[in-house]
Parts: sequence; C-alpha cells; structure tokens
Amino acid sequence: MVSENLTDKIVEKVELAAEVGAKVANVVGNAFETTIADVDHSSGTEEATWTNYFLSFGIHFAMVIIVILLKWQYDRNRYRYPKGPRDWRHIKDAISFHRKKRENLLALATDYPDSCTVMTHVGRLVLLNDPTLINEIFIGRADLVSNKVDGYLENQLRYKEGKHIRTGIVFRHQDHNARIIHKALVKHLDNDLVGKRFDSIIQDQLKQIRLSENFDVRRTTFYFSVRLLTTLTCSSGAASTEDKTFELFEKNLYKISKAIHADTFEKSAKTMLTQLTGLSETLDINENVLDYIKTWIQYRRGESNRVAGLSEEETVTSTTKNNDFLDSILNVIDESSPRLDEDDIAACILDIIMHGSEMLKGALSWLLLYVVKYPEEADVCRREARDKNYASFNLSSAESLVHTQAFVKEVLRVSPIVPVVIHSTLEDFKWRKFHIQKRTQFGANIIALHHSVHWKDANNFDVNRWLGDNLSSIPTHSYSPFGFGPRACIAEKHLFNLLTGILAVFLYHNDFEKTGPLPEATSGTFGLANMPPKYSLKATPFTTRS
Repeated sequence: MVSENLTDKIVEKVELAAEVGAKVANVVGNAFETTIADVDHSSGTEEATWTNYFLSFGIHFAMVIIVILLKWQYDRNRYRYPKGPRDWRHIKDAISFHRKKRENLLALATDYPDSCTVMTHVGRLVLLNDPTLINEIFIGRADLVSNKVDGYLENQLRYKEGKHIRTGIVFRHQDHNARIIHKALVKHLDNDLVGKRFDSIIQDQLKQIRLSENFDVRRTTFYFSVRLLTTLTCSSGAASTEDKTFELFEKNLYKISKAIHADTFEKSAKTMLTQLTGLSETLDINENVLDYIKTWIQYRRGESNRVAGLSEEETVTSTTKNNDFLDSILNVIDESSPRLDEDDIAACILDIIMHGSEMLKGALSWLLLYVVKYPEEADVCRREARDKNYASFNLSSAESLVHTQAFVKEVLRVSPIVPVVIHSTLEDFKWRKFHIQKRTQFGANIIALHHSVHWKDANNFDVNRWLGDNLSSIPTHSYSPFGFGPRACIAEKHLFNLLTGILAVFLYHNDFEKTGPLPEATSGTFGLANMPPKYSLKATPFTTRS
C-alpha cells in the first residue's frame, strides 16, 4: 500500500513536470512563430533581442524549478523518518523548541512514546523517547557524533573550517585524535589527580568562593567552576587566576554563558540568523577567549623549548611536568594524525573549561535551589556531614555521605543538567524501518527518560527512592545524567562523589535562605546545559550565626 502511494505520488509529480514542460514548450513555440512572422529588420531588432532574452531566462528558470521538484520528491521518497511535528507549518513550535523545552519534551514523549521527528531552529531532530531506543542508538552506534557545541557555544562550528570534526573532545565519534585525547584526559584525571592533588585543588577553590548575604547563584557558581576548571586545565603561571588579565577572560566566558542561556524570543531570532549567516556576537567574544588560551599554549611550549635547549622554530611537545589537562594533550601530539596544531589544542582547552564549567554551574545551581525548596532534606544532609566531620572536601570519603548523595541523584533526575543529548549521523544509514540521511541529529530525551512510566511517582521529588531497599526498584537504563557510553563526561565515574562532597561542604559551613522569589523546579533555560532561571540566596555561616 505504501509502495503504491509512493508510486502514485512520483507519477503525479512527473506528470506535473511534463505538463509544465509542455506549457513552456508551447509558449516558446508560439513566441518563436510570432518572432518569425513579425520580424522587422529595419525597426524591431532590439525588441526581438529582449524578447529572446526573457524567453531564455524563463525556460532556464522553469527547468531549475522542475529539477528542484524532482530532487525534493526523490529525497522525500528515499529518506524515511519517524512521524512528528516536523512540517514547516509548525514553525511556531520549531522556534519555541529551545525556550520551553521541558514542557515540549514531556509533551512529545507523551504523544510519541517511541520516537518522533521535530523541525527545530538547528535542523531536523529525531527525538528518542523510549529507553530501549535511546540505549540502542547512543551506546550501540559508533558513527554518531555529539553536536551540542555546534548548536550553542559555536566555538568550533565556524571557528576553523573542517577542524571541529576531528579535534573537539565533545565530538567523540571514534576519530583517531578524539580517541587519544579522550584517553589522555581520563588517564590524567585517574592517575595524576584523583587521590593526589584533586582534593586540595577543590578545597582551595571552595575557600575562595564568596557566599554573601545576597549572592547571584548562577554567577557565583559559574566563577567558581571556571576557576576550578582553569586550574585543572592549565596550572602554569601564564594562566594564573591571580593575573589581572584573567578577569577579562572570566568576564568574556560569562558573557558567552549569558548569551547561551538568554531565554527570549530575541535569542530565537539571533540563533536562526547565526545559522543562516554564520555571524554571532558570541563568536567575536570567542576570538578573544581563544587568543588568551593560545598565550598559555605558547608559554608552555616556549618553556618546554628552553628546558630542552631547543630553538623556537622546532616543534616539540611538553617536557615539563605541570600535571594538568594541557600537559596531557601536548603529550599526545606526536601520536595525532592529522597532527594537532595550536588552533586544535586551543579549541580543546576551551571545550574543557567552557563545557565543564557550564555542567558544574548547572548542577550546583540546581542543588542549591532544591536545598532551599526542601529545607528538611537539606537539614538531614547537613547533619550527616556534621556526623561524618566532613568539613573539607575529600573525594573518596564523599561516598560515605549516603543521604547527601541520594539528594544529589534525585535532583539530577528531576532536573538533569543535559535534558537532551544530541548526536548527528556522519553518513546515511538504515535503522529499523527508517532510512536516515547523514547530518541528521538524534536526540536522547533525558527529561522523558527520567520521568518515564518506569519510575514510581516520577513527578515527585523523593530522596528515599535512592536509599536502602528502594534501590532495587530503580529502573535500569532509565537514568543517565552525564551522557552515554564512550561519549560520556571524562569524569563521569567521579561526578556523583564530586557533587556530593561540594554540597556537603557548603551545608556544613552555611545555612541557605531565599532572598526573593524562587524559580519553579520545572523551569529552566536550555543552552549548553539546563540551568534554573536567575535567582539569589542568602548564605549565613554558622560561625557568624552562633
């Protein structure tokens, strides 16, 4: 039946094209006869020339239209996608998709329990709502590539043509350079940081954070996250957070973050304009940010040359041991193919700092929001931290804070940091009954995954579901706050303990109260990460209170 319908449509389009062609030929024939009959060699030469010109233009234009129609029909018949609100008559839904995504994602999961196709401001998106399909695509296929930065941060989309495909660490598509960089970062984190300097670095940053009587949560957590990620990424003197020029670097990153998370119709228009023109104010800021990062790389490589006694012209990898992420990337340059250059390394460093700080900022912002919304649960976590004498950060002992970790897991279930994980296809491929075109985006609906029917009372905030015997009822393959498989965050196995420890230190030393209206837990602005709307809190140190 489907085949017959397709055949009928093709025949209909071909007949239409033939009819248009016949009419064009008829017009041309009549015009030609008229030209022959009315030719006047003495007075009508110029008029005939213009007539022939317009006729020729009309014929070419008609042929172009015919070819476009035939190609459109061919692609329409060849590629098969899941049903969904993908027609352009749903332009309002497409424009608002990234504004009210939580409501849209839950509604789409209800209307299309398995999958659907949505036309968004960044193109066609196949949204997977079923846990089985999500795990099938995002863990089972190696030819898919994360596309988050392409759609939002834009630091590699148009920064250097062709580079973002093979160098960005967030584009883990089994490319050789992506693999060696990812492996080097994980190795550095596990072998050189965790259990050694990691605890002291985080504790130093926690001491410097300013929690006043009225602080902007998103701004405060962002600056904490940027300084922490910068310290972990480039610990040399050129990247010192005490450097005055570093303030400009932080401010520029914050401008990018604000632009990403602006929740207005104006942003919708700017986003679509960027897609069409390639021009964006965030790209201009990125130029300055990347220039700053390049000075770190040049400083480090120049330092290596001096230590090794080599000339500036010689290309070398880092031989000094700074034990940071930049070191781990420089150490694998000789293994890279094509060889990583300075632009590639700078793009990777920006990914680590910007992507990591957005994720950490988002998680801490949601945690503090739920602390104030559920003060009884926060008090239980605070008592646990006091009983365990958890006054300073320690990654390994954070696992003993069972209730605090359950609180963290439930917050990330209800308000995941990444509500949609997006990959895009590198080539055409067949999946189930569908024929998918290359560069089609696949989205794992994490909001739907965390609110699926497999969860008991999914809409209720319930810390107890992660405690004791209730753990056995946690549905498998229905919880993924940090990504999937080999494309997950490089620190995935440490993140629960990391967030648990930071929250426990906050609660051990401070009491948090609201200073104005609080956003709803169901709200959020979707950029590089899912963030609660801007809000402020009051932090009262217990030493002051007593």
